[in-house]
Amino acid sequence: MSWFPETMSGSGPVDLDDGVRLERRDVLKASVGALALLSLGWPQRALGQDPAPADDAELAWDAFVKDAVPMAEKLVAARKPNEEAYLHRLAALVHRLKLPAEGEALRAKQPLSVVQFNLKAGKGFHWHDHRDYNGLILCTAGEARVRSYDIVGDDPRPPKGKTFVIRETVDATLTPGRVSHLARLRDNVHDVRACDEGARLLDLFTFFDAGGRSAYMKVEEKPKDTVKRLYEAAWA
Repeated sequence: MSWFPETMSGSGPVDLDDGVRLERRDVLKASVGALALLSLGWPQRALGQDPAPADDAELAWDAFVKDAVPMAEKLVAARKPNEEAYLHRLAALVHRLKLPAEGEALRAKQPLSVVQFNLKAGKGFHWHDHRDYNGLILCTAGEARVRSYDIVGDDPRPPKGKTFVIRETVDATLTPGRVSHLARLRDNVHDVRACDEGARLLDLFTFFDAGGRSAYMKVEEKPKDTVKRLYEAAWA
């Protein structure tokens, strides 16, 4: 959904807003040497072989991480990252995932991070982008409405103080087992709100840069163009 480091420093549970609770979050710390490399951006490096083709067996969390992290590492190290293929492969693993019991840590490893949110009815995260990372949202309980958007034009980060146009690309209701995904240049902006019964959501983010983050925006309620689903927006 989002990555706001200044409000998400705790591992959870942390109340981020009225009706929005970060329940679990974990990213294993990189070594000092790895952090030095991250300061230069994700480097090109030798990579292991692709994971063996998955079957239909249920995946425990550790087994999921064992498959998913090398995939994430390979993606961010690629000269021409194929985000669409990666996101579909990650979703295939997520659909087999057996979530840990309540209170058990959701451990991952950079560049992959995992966050679990519990949203009360009508609550969530209004329009925001995802800078230098992509990801999946998995609904594990309840229902949530996810509206996704592209920023129109050649600049994915329009300047502050000016309005710009976003195009609604997806308006979906997530129910348990369903996922929504976004890439750096596709569906990168979204608005996520729990439906009447609330929702529990699991976010899996893959960072191309260690400083990846989100920024909120204000969006006009009425579309600028109803047929094309265009809206005027500005950074909050």
